[in-house]
Amino acid sequence: MCTDVRCKASISALVLTLLLAVAPAAGAASLPKLATQLPGEELQVRPPIVSYTGDGTGFLGGRNSKPPNHLDRGGIHWLSWGPSSAFGRGWVWINDCRPYCAAGSFHKARATVRATRPRNGLFTRMTIAYRWGGRRYHDHRVLEQASGFYYWGV
Repeated sequence: MCTDVRCKASISALVLTLLLAVAPAAGAASLPKLATQLPGEELQVRPPIVSYTGDGTGFLGGRNSKPPNHLDRGGIHWLSWGPSSAFGRGWVWINDCRPYCAAGSFHKARATVRATRPRNGLFTRMTIAYRWGGRRYHDHRVLEQASGFYYWGV
């Protein structure tokens, strides 16, 4: 039993240290996740890559994320990730599908991504902003679910 002041202070300091060490992990576990549409890594906090078209013709990643190695390089730089929204910068990669998607080429453009409207631990809205061919685009996506899988609908 601890009765002197020095012993009680040591125990109090130890308990405070343990609480501070556990608090960030508990907070991170409660942050909303983002659907990535990637096999085995479908729902993540701060994912480096997000496939958002459902057919593999568009995804967010890093500057050097060109397919087929796009899962190994680069990534989205998340500037904020909180309980109600997330914001990041990266590159949007879009397949031109010429002459058809399987034979098309991917092209990249700088992009920002914002995820919002968390429901049941998942962000359900995502907006991707980028310039393409001199025009500014805002691609608005809605999280949908079918057959147990999440995907980004329009």
